[in-house]
Amino acid sequence: MQEEIEEFNQTLLNLYFNNLNFLKENHPQIFEKVNKLSNNIEKGIHKEKYSLEYKTEGYFDILNIESNEFIYGFNSYDEADKRANITNFTRHHSLDLLRVEPTTNKFALMGSHGATVHLVDYLNKKIDFENITFSKIYKYIFIGVGVGVHVHEIYKKIDSMNTLIIEPSTELFRLSLFTTDYSIFEQGNKKLFLSVGETEVQREHTLSTFTAYHSYMNYNIKHHLFWIDYEYILDEIIGFYSHNHAGAFSFNSILQVFSRTLEFMHEKENFLQKSLIEEHTPLKDKKVLLISGGPSVDNHIDWIYENQDKFIIICVDVILKKLEKHKVIPDIVVSIDPSHLVAEFFKTEDENFLENSAIIFLSQQDETVLNTVKHLNVYFSQVYYISKKIGYAMSLANVGTFSLAMGLLLDANELYLIGSDAAFEQKTGNRYAKDSGHTHVDEHRESEKNENEKNTISFTDVIEVKGNLTDTVKTNRDLFTFKKDYEAFLHTVANEKEFKAYNLSDGAYIEGLIPLNIEDINIEEFQRKEFNIKEVIDSISINDIDDIDFEDDIKIINRIIKKVAKYKKVKISSKNNFLESKLDIMIWILEQNKIMSSGIFGNIFLKYIELIDIYINFTLNLEQRELNTPKNLSQIRDYWCDSLVDLLKNIKKAVSK
Repeated sequence: MQEEIEEFNQTLLNLYFNNLNFLKENHPQIFEKVNKLSNNIEKGIHKEKYSLEYKTEGYFDILNIESNEFIYGFNSYDEADKRANITNFTRHHSLDLLRVEPTTNKFALMGSHGATVHLVDYLNKKIDFENITFSKIYKYIFIGVGVGVHVHEIYKKIDSMNTLIIEPSTELFRLSLFTTDYSIFEQGNKKLFLSVGETEVQREHTLSTFTAYHSYMNYNIKHHLFWIDYEYILDEIIGFYSHNHAGAFSFNSILQVFSRTLEFMHEKENFLQKSLIEEHTPLKDKKVLLISGGPSVDNHIDWIYENQDKFIIICVDVILKKLEKHKVIPDIVVSIDPSHLVAEFFKTEDENFLENSAIIFLSQQDETVLNTVKHLNVYFSQVYYISKKIGYAMSLANVGTFSLAMGLLLDANELYLIGSDAAFEQKTGNRYAKDSGHTHVDEHRESEKNENEKNTISFTDVIEVKGNLTDTVKTNRDLFTFKKDYEAFLHTVANEKEFKAYNLSDGAYIEGLIPLNIEDINIEEFQRKEFNIKEVIDSISINDIDDIDFEDDIKIINRIIKKVAKYKKVKISSKNNFLESKLDIMIWILEQNKIMSSGIFGNIFLKYIELIDIYINFTLNLEQRELNTPKNLSQIRDYWCDSLVDLLKNIKKAVSK
């Protein structure tokens, strides 16, 4: 008996060390976390919270040492079998990332996707949406490992190509190394992604990496939630995919911005230049106050007025009218929305209110907006990397994050944020400060969801999150994206710049910003600002942009169009034949893209192909035989070609201006 126990223990140890070797070779950061934890346990630095127990009934369980309770309390192997049995190849327990019409359950026809809409319309007529079963699962997310046996059993059945395993507790993950062989997830050409002991921002980064890998398969993400305690992670995943999916790509918008930027450059508008910014460091060692449009501005507007002479003030466009009403004059106004409606934000009571301010636009503004501010000091920041002479490009999802990015670009190293709430006003539901350019009231009470709605991505879901100046606040998924946008940006610049950014807002906690009560600022120690904004911004701007000739690129585009036209005449005999021939022409096109003058053309092409291919891959991965006939495949090929040619002609039109 003793010999059997020793042999059993040795088997567990062998698996543990094999897993450590696997992690060391393939996931070194995870290995370092586990190894550090093990060392700290041995040295008595870390007190273990969990213990792996083998029950006499013949199964593993995990004991919570603090509460003296088992996580399972029943046979974990039987439970693993049950979970594997209910796991299937349908849409059950998954997130659909292709937008559908609620009434028909078919693909939504989105005009922003250009000629792709014709392919989508064709597929809507061919696919039986009432009987969706996939022949293979390409992407699977496990949320929580437990003792690991359910992960192993489900994976054996699903055999996913790309697997993401999320376990917020490094200690629990370490215990699973004794029971689960993690090397199986990377056998063959499969890929494993691990999120172990990560913060929310780090988890999102790992999720983003998982999503970007084989992105053409992001039509459906299957998932398994180990226990209810980790439901918040599923909420994070739903929130991430609510604004990170192929359907969010609008090539029409990108090409319009490209064309608009070229117009501004040809008209010799002023653009900020990175080398001049680095030379002059305009905001270094200055106190910079960023004012966004959130409701917390209402609580602090008097303080802002009284202390405006102590800060370089950067504000977003939507808050201008409120600032004018309270006689707060911003130094810099930032604006990114391409809509003509933005013009209303700049229609101040006093047309000279901003005469001593600088207005920095993303290079996508509508003509109506520019006509409204033509008498003021206007500058641009290029959205895409069109001119190398400018030295940088910047494209961010919301104007609040852009204001922070602009402050850091101008070399600010001490920033204070007000109105960056990422939450509605808790009593009224107001999303924006009073008297601002926007009025929007959010539903601020939680509503019950039925079982079928729980995995549905909805912007209006009320959720409770960590507060910036309070323990918790309520927000919704739409507003929560503002928090995510800030955090994603801050994560990218954390190791590039040294700065301190204090959040004085009353809303959600934003990782990367330091919460600070306004009463705790020793404002008396701040010096009065001396700052001529026009002189400063003029010194870091250029208007002689001469590296925007795309004649050779147009020749390459014409060459690609001819090649695609020839491919349309190729005979398609089978699914494999279709996929192989399409891959061949794509490789050829990518080689052509490499010799084009701007990387933006290749990026647009790849994003567009990803969008088309997600619809095609969804279709070809269905257990519906009639979808793989030579006739149907040829028709899909034709729509693919027509869509691509339409894109190329639009690119050609945009660069010809």
